[in-house]
Amino acid sequence: MRFIAMPKKTITRRSEGFTLVEIAIVLVIVGLMLAGVFKGQALIDSARVRSMATEVSGIRTAWYSFQDRYRALPGDFQSAGTQIDSAAVSGNGNGKLDGSAERAGVWQQLSLAGFINGNFDGEQAAVGSASDVDCAPGTCPKNPFNGFYKISYSAQAADVISPSHEIFTGDQIPVGILAELDRKLDDGLPTSGRFRVHRNYQGSCTRNAEWDVSTGHSNCAGVLRD
Repeated sequence: MRFIAMPKKTITRRSEGFTLVEIAIVLVIVGLMLAGVFKGQALIDSARVRSMATEVSGIRTAWYSFQDRYRALPGDFQSAGTQIDSAAVSGNGNGKLDGSAERAGVWQQLSLAGFINGNFDGEQAAVGSASDVDCAPGTCPKNPFNGFYKISYSAQAADVISPSHEIFTGDQIPVGILAELDRKLDDGLPTSGRFRVHRNYQGSCTRNAEWDVSTGHSNCAGVLRD
């Protein structure tokens, strides 16, 4: 008996992969998702700038309102212990926040007098020096980035010589946020006007007398001069 060999069937497989149309759809979806992420981040940054602008303006309002009521600087007020609260640390009344006790006491006196919210201990050992941005929770109020606001009689704003009362924004602030805050409060330039970069952060956060936004540096600090 003879067996007749049957011809083998050739099985063809369709190559697997995406068509150009499918790839285009995926790219469009990815683009929309990225656009949403960037837009969301922009909204968050804008909200943070508004928050800082409001807080800095509130500090300035409290600073001047205290002077209107007591005819003295908060923190420097000699009669704080009798005219505000017995727990208040009194200053020396020389018209300057020129010591650690007064740099810490400014927030305690402002809060005890009802000009700002929060409870502050007036602890001079926790407030740092007249030139740095260091402080401790409970002694200075926090900015939205977990740095600390400070007020000092100093010359820490970039390219200034004469000391003045300065509000430090605290550190940990992205350079883009400070650039936008500067545009809201002043001239948008980090080495001129009333709002400037803190001199300790000038090298890393500015370039050619402008905020170096392109670096995305995340640890900057600013100074608003009285």
